[in-house]
Amino acid sequence: MKLIVELSNKNLVKKYLKFNKISYFIIGFEGLSFNACTKFSIDEIIEISNLLKNSNVKLILNAERLFTDKELCELDILINKGLFNYFEYITYSDFGLKIYLENKGVNIKYIFKAATYLTNSCDVNEYNLINDYVVLSSEISSEELIELSKNINKKAIVDLFGKSACFYSRRPLLTNYFKYRGVDNDPKKDNYYVVEELRSDYLSVVENEIGTIILEPKFHVLAEEIDKLENIEFGIISFNKLNQKNMILVVDAYNNLLNDFNIECFYKNLNDTNIEYYKGAYNIKSVLLKGGCNE
Repeated sequence: MKLIVELSNKNLVKKYLKFNKISYFIIGFEGLSFNACTKFSIDEIIEISNLLKNSNVKLILNAERLFTDKELCELDILINKGLFNYFEYITYSDFGLKIYLENKGVNIKYIFKAATYLTNSCDVNEYNLINDYVVLSSEISSEELIELSKNINKKAIVDLFGKSACFYSRRPLLTNYFKYRGVDNDPKKDNYYVVEELRSDYLSVVENEIGTIILEPKFHVLAEEIDKLENIEFGIISFNKLNQKNMILVVDAYNNLLNDFNIECFYKNLNDTNIEYYKGAYNIKSVLLKGGCNE
């Protein structure tokens, strides 16, 4: 397995290039990306691309948001500016985006990424027919993921580390809430949380140009399962809500894990940080029982 690492700062490129397991950086861009830790300008993307010229590492564009017809038409500006020329792959969840870019003759490869969709081999194998890669669901248990990986018709991608969005709305919910309450708060600040009535976890709520998302409370981790997975070519590491020092430590931990598969060392390295992590849905049986309870 090789790594796809979310890039948060162009100054990290040279530091990351020392890790032998990194094959791609995934890049965020304003108006296209979903749950991205950083959104770069075209000029910054050109600079990053130039930094990678003498390496084997290439770029993937995060374009996982949902689009209206008007927003798809606005992609013409980015096509004419040559944005997509700097990327080998694009991650997406809206098929309208794929069809629009194909109709416009954009030369790029496609990775379908929709965490709640690809939970069984029938779906995965069908989506595999029309994409270069798919990302297997991060909303199923480890056991289910391992079993799923054994029954797919070509190589796929998994989520190794990150904070998934457990809620997404295209509406500006914080703006609407502050307006309703008569509160003069900036809805675009990155320090708001929600707490469910019967739970104590603080979940980050973020409003930006694509709408509002709520993130899971901790970083999910997939590690000891790696040697049991089959047909997996890449693992994604995402970094929303993490500082650069810890980003490097996480990449180092996974790079070492993929080289020597020392689980004890991996968790020791992870525990040396102040990162709050858990197994997330990977530790939950996704069996819906009568009465709405999950086993």
